[in-house]
Amino acid sequence: MIGGTNKRAGLALGVIAGLAFGGATSASAADLGGGGFADLEERIAELEATTARKGNRKVSLTISGYVNEQIQWWDDGGESNVYQGTNESDQTRFRFLGKAKINADWSAGYLIEFGVWGERQGQFSANNDDTSAQNSISLRHSAWYLESATFGKLTVGQTSAPNDGITELTLAKTITVSKPIQIFTPNSGFAIRRNGSIAGNLTWGNLSPVGPGEGDRFNIVRYDTPVFAGFTASAAWGEDDLWSLALRYAGEFGGFKLAGGIGYGEYSDTSRSLGHTAGFGGQGDELGLSVSALHVATGLFATFAYGEAERFNGEEYENWHIQAGIQRKWVPLGATTLYGEYYEGDFGRAISGSISGPGGGAVLGSDVTVWGLSAVQSIDAAALDLYVSYRNYEADLFTAASPGGVSGVDEFQTVFAGAKISF
Repeated sequence: MIGGTNKRAGLALGVIAGLAFGGATSASAADLGGGGFADLEERIAELEATTARKGNRKVSLTISGYVNEQIQWWDDGGESNVYQGTNESDQTRFRFLGKAKINADWSAGYLIEFGVWGERQGQFSANNDDTSAQNSISLRHSAWYLESATFGKLTVGQTSAPNDGITELTLAKTITVSKPIQIFTPNSGFAIRRNGSIAGNLTWGNLSPVGPGEGDRFNIVRYDTPVFAGFTASAAWGEDDLWSLALRYAGEFGGFKLAGGIGYGEYSDTSRSLGHTAGFGGQGDELGLSVSALHVATGLFATFAYGEAERFNGEEYENWHIQAGIQRKWVPLGATTLYGEYYEGDFGRAISGSISGPGGGAVLGSDVTVWGLSAVQSIDAAALDLYVSYRNYEADLFTAASPGGVSGVDEFQTVFAGAKISF
């Protein structure tokens, strides 16, 4: 039963009012099956059983999520401005999670999750902060599962492949601000400039696939083993020859918290690309990993991520990312996280576009470096994380006319600050 006496009385009054005002001429004892208030009591019980306030009597319902919005200052080498939008490193979202206990060992449930965009940070450009996908909602997860403490978990539907998130494992509060897969989000829609001027139709997002080595969400059948000595293995198949495997670990040893994982995936369907490398040759395979360690006594931490992808057409991409810093509760509000990060990506041809000017042309390869500094302050009483981050982007571009690198490519700088509040 949901609610107490007051809720029950309110529901009864609602039913009575509906009968009285919705059809006064026909609302009689006969309409209630001849049983008067006894049948009304039965009807109230039926409504309670089918109303998804906290689930029905068999399946619980939990509604959760968070809002992550930020303000961003940027300088692309030719101009600068300030925009407001959704931080796509950890996008605003809401989810519905259901669970039912079958017996002492087995349970069943489902996950439905939606992502929400106001203005998409990843589509900002120098001339426009009103992005094409503004004020939109996307389906992230829609899947059911059967789970056993003895035999593991089977999931069917649109959900994460085993290697989704494999390069994002961390023990510190850094995902809210930045992660390898989304390193280009703050500037991916901005045109690349040479000596202050827009150079052709090439954007920062054209230079690289998003997160080589990182998986994605697909329509799949997935299996996860029970946890054994801190390890969990996963496998999935779906969407016409997509398959992937992953192994994860979480534990504590010698005063350190440890987390890590490695994943591999392959996609042989020509209509789509594996993981986040869409537009880079379709079919191929990917390998990704990450490892994180946090010293419990001092709060010092370090996280390393690596990913590579090879398309069946011969294109290869590689990137790595390191974060290091300290996370401690210096103030009663909550933990403070201070860290620096460094990223390198070695990519092949650009998705599209070319760079203009002396030695320009189609981009046949690029080396990108990113470094940044960030701070996160948690406020535990409000389930709130406040953050501020600085990033600097540099790119070496290679064309047929400039095999040693195109000169005069401007750096991109950005500062973004915001908050993530969970519910």
